[in-house]
Amino acid sequence: VNPDLMPALMAVFQHVRTRIQSELDCQRLDLTPPDVHVLKLIDEQRGLNLQDLGRQMCRDKALITRKIRELEGRNLVRRERNPSDQRSFQLFLTDEGLAIHQHAEAIMSRVHDELFAPLT
Repeated sequence: VNPDLMPALMAVFQHVRTRIQSELDCQRLDLTPPDVHVLKLIDEQRGLNLQDLGRQMCRDKALITRKIRELEGRNLVRRERNPSDQRSFQLFLTDEGLAIHQHAEAIMSRVHDELFAPLT
């Protein structure tokens, strides 16, 4: 394996992340790429619980709980008691959260196409 590969991949990743953040800021969405990922996971897996979200994001429960509270405060996510386990909550996007998520996904798709189209 080429020893220069990992730093090069990290540089590409950082460039993509910076570019996506710039586009999110230009659209005044007040989201980070990880926020968009949270919204995406909740949209794709309606009813996802905090523990599973944390596992999929490779983040601890405290960090995920803070993030969900923040997104709830912005009316993007709502928690509902799990009907089969009253101790846990299920996560869902609000209508506003879904609209913001779709807008953010369109931005990410556009940035991806712009950056990687020359490679195909």
